[in-house]
Amino acid sequence: KQALLSPSQKKANHIQSEQKRRANIRRGYEALCETVPALREAILLEEQEQAAASGRRNDSRGGGTKKGKGKAKRGSQDDIEKADGRAGPRSENVVLQKTIDYIQDLISERSALLTRLHAAAAVLPPTHPSHPSRLPSEERLWEREWTGGHGHEDEDEEYDE
Repeated sequence: KQALLSPSQKKANHIQSEQKRRANIRRGYEALCETVPALREAILLEEQEQAAASGRRNDSRGGGTKKGKGKAKRGSQDDIEKADGRAGPRSENVVLQKTIDYIQDLISERSALLTRLHAAAAVLPPTHPSHPSRLPSEERLWEREWTGGHGHEDEDEEYDE
């Protein structure tokens, strides 16, 4: 039998698993930031503004050379800019809201395209090869429910031959 963990080992395991959980959440938010166009644009704009602000600060210091001793206060200008309470484009609230907006836009765009498809299919004569009544009745690939790539292994086997 394995001995029970000491309190310090339990604490270390808990800290490690919590760090892993937070890293996974962070990766998920980063993936959303890369995927959602409005977030990509907002982040790019923020980076450009920060680069421009940093360039202005260097110019005002006389060519970017340091004068005096000691460390410069890091982020003090950014703190002033964010003091009005606005969240940057990477904040959880902004990421989630922009993602929801993007998904809603995709759903409405899909609905509009389906409406156009049905309208176009309605004007086709029944003898036309692309008329919906002449197409196979099996479910189209893009209309299948996504299962995360699991549960349809037998379908893949028929293509392996």
